[in-house]
Amino acid sequence: MASVGSDGAPQAEAGPQLASTSSRDLDMATKLQDTKSLTIQVLREITDDFSEERKIGQGTYGKVYLAKLENGKDIAVKLLHNNMPGIDDEIFQREFENLMMLDHHNIVRLVGYCYETQHQAMQYKGRTIFAERIYRALCFEYMQNGSLQNHLSGECNGLDWHVRYNIIKGTCEGLKHLHKGFDEPIYHLDLKPDNILLDKNMVPKLADFGLSKIFGDQQTMTTQTPLGTIGYLPMEFLQGNIVSSKFDIFSLGVVMIKIIGGNKAYSDCFEMPQAKFIDLVHENWRNRMKKTCHASRPLEAYCEQVNICMEIALACMEIDRHKRPDITDIIQQLTNTEAVIDKALFWSANSHSRMKGDLVKLRTITGTEGIPDADTSSDFPVLVQVTAPPWLRVEEMPRPSIDIVVVFDIAFCWPDDYRAAMRTVINKLSSNDRLSVVSLKSRPRRLMELTFMTNQGKADALGLLRVREDNFVRHYRSTNVAACLREGAQVLQGREAEEGGSGVGCILFLSDRMSMIPPYKISPEFPVHAFCLGDHSHNAESMKYIADQTSGTYSYFRDVQDVKDGMELFMASIMRVAATSIRITIRAHEGIAISSIESGSYGNNVSSGKISGEIDIRDIYAGEHKNFIVYLTVAEGKKKLVTVGGKYRSLNATSKQLPETDLFVLRPRLGCSPAKLAMHDDVAAELARIRLVKGLSALVERGKRLNIMHMENLWDSVRLPKDGHSPPKETLSRLRRYVNEMKKLACCYDAYSPKQVPYLMSWLSCHQWQRATTKGECYDSGAFTLARAAWRCR
Repeated sequence: MASVGSDGAPQAEAGPQLASTSSRDLDMATKLQDTKSLTIQVLREITDDFSEERKIGQGTYGKVYLAKLENGKDIAVKLLHNNMPGIDDEIFQREFENLMMLDHHNIVRLVGYCYETQHQAMQYKGRTIFAERIYRALCFEYMQNGSLQNHLSGECNGLDWHVRYNIIKGTCEGLKHLHKGFDEPIYHLDLKPDNILLDKNMVPKLADFGLSKIFGDQQTMTTQTPLGTIGYLPMEFLQGNIVSSKFDIFSLGVVMIKIIGGNKAYSDCFEMPQAKFIDLVHENWRNRMKKTCHASRPLEAYCEQVNICMEIALACMEIDRHKRPDITDIIQQLTNTEAVIDKALFWSANSHSRMKGDLVKLRTITGTEGIPDADTSSDFPVLVQVTAPPWLRVEEMPRPSIDIVVVFDIAFCWPDDYRAAMRTVINKLSSNDRLSVVSLKSRPRRLMELTFMTNQGKADALGLLRVREDNFVRHYRSTNVAACLREGAQVLQGREAEEGGSGVGCILFLSDRMSMIPPYKISPEFPVHAFCLGDHSHNAESMKYIADQTSGTYSYFRDVQDVKDGMELFMASIMRVAATSIRITIRAHEGIAISSIESGSYGNNVSSGKISGEIDIRDIYAGEHKNFIVYLTVAEGKKKLVTVGGKYRSLNATSKQLPETDLFVLRPRLGCSPAKLAMHDDVAAELARIRLVKGLSALVERGKRLNIMHMENLWDSVRLPKDGHSPPKETLSRLRRYVNEMKKLACCYDAYSPKQVPYLMSWLSCHQWQRATTKGECYDSGAFTLARAAWRCR
């Protein structure tokens, strides 16, 4: 009886439409010759008379036994139930013919069959009769790992992602062969984990074609025949008995959900919003894969593959069958994820070869090439330069996961420019990064726990920006800023307890008020990068103190519109961490002593005997270099000065040694040429920069007001050093610009302590840490700046 489907197409009663072409008949004849016909007696012998010990499975229509042929090859024998309603010659012939037609590496292969009728004597109503008994069996290649159902588990255990993905892809390839491999498509109609078998290499193969049908031109039909398994049946079949290719697609979606997240995932997907469900599964897989995949780019690609597989699975389970994807489209999407992963692995391999070299390099330069042999020196300078070479292609650089806690101390307003700045931070983070938000009201409040920045995570974070400003703005005085920063540190401490300290963690502090920080209340565990608004609306001294105590930085903005640019500079830098825990070691040789080390705000230590020293650097960005001056006491006639080396941690947390370098100086007996006694330009430049930094620091410590005379006297000491070694003109030109800027400020801040001059304090933060900061409207940080392309100069 014909009917009309929901799409208006006429529908016919479904059935095994076996109108074969001559080519199919020829192919069938060839395969019949290769398929063994086995007697029931032979099957009894090779299955130990169908013993329980040989049984490896059981389904609705029969039992499956493991058997071994004479050639030693294992096969699976599916013995169909006899005289069971629904199991008749037509169904047996349907599965047999379907299997004979199918030749694909993701479809189980038929190797033999048995169709035998025997007549057995039996008593019936007092007389002997010969009852007919029909034996039907199908013999398949043996699948060593059984059915997929035996391997389903949650994300945190069981099969790894690579195996699960290959099962998904192989299942889709097998289904595509059914739907697209013939002029007349075949619909499986009972796709489920029990009917997906796995060989010794975990290659999936579709099995159990007893319900499968061949469809001709009418590819959407209705049927009154019971089909499939509850839980895998689409709504259009349950409500209207409609059968189409989208019947199998729905079943595929259910199977994919269970492959990815186990049986529990199937129930979870109906109990929570779709985006939240995807993020939950994504986070579970990321946590598991991070244990074995340390390179950030491949990890991100694999996590995205998980996301796409989940999205495909949910699309397959759409109630409206017309919205479900076609099997060809599904395979194309999966193939696209493989291309992304291949590219990520290629980049990672190149990065790994790059990482086999030194991610951190040392360069040492003596102040002068020579010292007259009879002379001694009590303050001979040696420049130690620590560099993380830039990557030619930043996108190929392996990147650590980043955990950022944003702490708000906003007193006056929550304008759109702040929101735009925060959107910059959120959108720069990848799905492997995490964000937490802490706000200060009467006490610290966690508005968002540390959350992975997946699509849902970013949506939640951006949603915070749309809530009432009262969540972020406090209109009263409070001294709980330190408590808020401690709360941020506690968030990151929890991360380190979970993950063993992997990745980069920092606090991003946004403030526009005069917060006072008692000296003993700041935790030094994680760097705090303070970003403040206004020339007079925040406490510059406190902000620099926070930065110095935590190895962070202090930036400020004269206009709220500049905050977004500052965030771009900050994110471009922190995403380029090349190495962490750098320790530089200096070992003095005989007759040499280490007088002191100029390392700015970085920690240094000189042994009590003056024979060794160390400099510690928390982390270094690709493209950064940091200069340190080591002053030596050199005895008469000594040539070999020091040996400089060190170690650092790479992004995969392995410790690497820096090659040691021996440093020598010439000791001519008959005098030294002027060229040999001239100060090396790089050393002279660094000494000039240090003189300016130390001079300004001293001015701040003494609390002297900024005035033009002070700045001119300081400038004279920078450009005309007592040792007579003037710095290069380029260095003088750059440093002069800084001094001129501060002379301008002297007119505006003549009534202020220098500790409350934001430009000065931010400049000192920049130069003492040798790391870029934003100072007002521009970021003139010289060699410390990494992100010129990302900055919009005004």
